[in-house]
Amino acid sequence: MAYDYDLFVIGAGSGGVRAARLTALDGKRVAIAEEFRVGGTCVIRGCVPKKFMVMASDFAHQFETAEGYGWRVEASFDWPKFIQAKDVEIARLSGIYAANLGKAGVDLVHGRAVLKDAHTVEIVGKGRTITA
Repeated sequence: MAYDYDLFVIGAGSGGVRAARLTALDGKRVAIAEEFRVGGTCVIRGCVPKKFMVMASDFAHQFETAEGYGWRVEASFDWPKFIQAKDVEIARLSGIYAANLGKAGVDLVHGRAVLKDAHTVEIVGKGRTITA
């Protein structure tokens, strides 16, 4: 039986993206499904947002320390601006992941994928089934 793809990956987090890219670069037909944003937990709601928060929180201490070296710093924290900067960075990284998938020849399927049997995946609510 001929399948739509040699490999179908469910979830475009770090592991899924790597598996899809490497397999596609090996000349295989590959698709990956993601229902939210490419990048997974680390990029979207884990490592990257956490690093932004840690970095932003450290500035208060640096401002206090700077006063001991003669600096006079009057600073305030702008939460909406911080959230916007975080969101822009997450979108940038997610875009890079998606672009790299495209460059490798991986088809990105937007939607929730559910296994129907050993070789069939359904894209929920889209009326689409894919075989691999």
